[in-house]
Amino acid sequence: MKPQASATLLAVVVTLAACGAAAQPTGGAVQGAATSLPSPSPAPEPAASVAELTALGEQMVVPHPRYGYYVSCVNLKENGAWPVPPAPVDYSACPITDELRARMQATRADFYQTQSPARGRTVTVTPRPGGGIVVVTLDYAPVIKLELVAVRAGDHVLIGDVVEKGDVTGANPPPIVFSEKPAAPSASPVRATASGGVERTLAVPWYRQAFGLSCEEASLRMALAYQGISTTDAAILDVIGTDPRAATVQDGVMRWGNPYTTFVGNPNGSEVALTGYGTYYPTIARAATVLGGRVLRAGEGIAPAQLYQAILAGHPAVVWITYRWVSAARNDYVAFDGRRIPYAGPVEHAVTAVGVDATRVLINDPLLGVDWIARGTFESSYATYGQMAVILA
Repeated sequence: MKPQASATLLAVVVTLAACGAAAQPTGGAVQGAATSLPSPSPAPEPAASVAELTALGEQMVVPHPRYGYYVSCVNLKENGAWPVPPAPVDYSACPITDELRARMQATRADFYQTQSPARGRTVTVTPRPGGGIVVVTLDYAPVIKLELVAVRAGDHVLIGDVVEKGDVTGANPPPIVFSEKPAAPSASPVRATASGGVERTLAVPWYRQAFGLSCEEASLRMALAYQGISTTDAAILDVIGTDPRAATVQDGVMRWGNPYTTFVGNPNGSEVALTGYGTYYPTIARAATVLGGRVLRAGEGIAPAQLYQAILAGHPAVVWITYRWVSAARNDYVAFDGRRIPYAGPVEHAVTAVGVDATRVLINDPLLGVDWIARGTFESSYATYGQMAVILA
């Protein structure tokens, strides 16, 4: 073939290939020549810059404008009214994708849950094609590490996924159950131990608390389920009622609502920011009765030995303890109605006691899951709020 003829044929092939679907080749030889041309590989998405990723981490966990602690971007209205359930949770301050927002709205989720203040925050980042990894480390004890995946969304870089929600590290972190549905404890009859004592576990189901601070309601929900009564955190809150007022501090004296009569603050509020707290035994006992449950005993001063005996007799109990079993000094406040309130800072928590053996107590924790806790650890924490409990049949 002459060089001129070769050039002419090549021009025809290139023209046909460039036309694509608009000009379909009809000859077999020409079709084969056109489809043999390799398709260009798409250019990889550029990585986000270190500055972009660092800014994302700083927007996800921010310093509280009034108290200086570091708080989640969720419901970032720390000095104003927070949305009251069942209003939507406010994610507007969070630099997240629409897909992640929809997933979180479905469960009213936060990026991490804790009830003690973080006074420090470190952001470390790793750029990678299409975005990067953002790790926000908070100086709780133990340390909490939030791992986030950043992705490109048009001209912006946003958080698109959470790798480990509430990852806990440290020298000896407590065992944490992150499963949404950990197995309920297997029931056992009262039985003798080798040391001459007795033990028993109750088949009480575990439920995660539905709102940021509804630990008391979720704990009651578990105990009621043992009685065959199905309910929700929201239904229990409806019975209890809420006092949405935030705390006030004047001349070093704190005033807030009365947890003996209502739920203090917003159930999706923050103990650290003093916009939400919780409730105490009278309201939980009243809600249990209204919802059809049978309360055997409710109050303060229920000694550990009495609590253990109730569990051995087949009765679960909602008990008030400190979050993560931390040691906390009492610093009581005065309610708006004048009553003095047992208070130890932003560590109030409630769990369901569902088992006991010679040295441990089995706990259904509505945030952390199911775990055996040493009696000494339990009793020290249980004493903080005056040995407060509600024992159900």
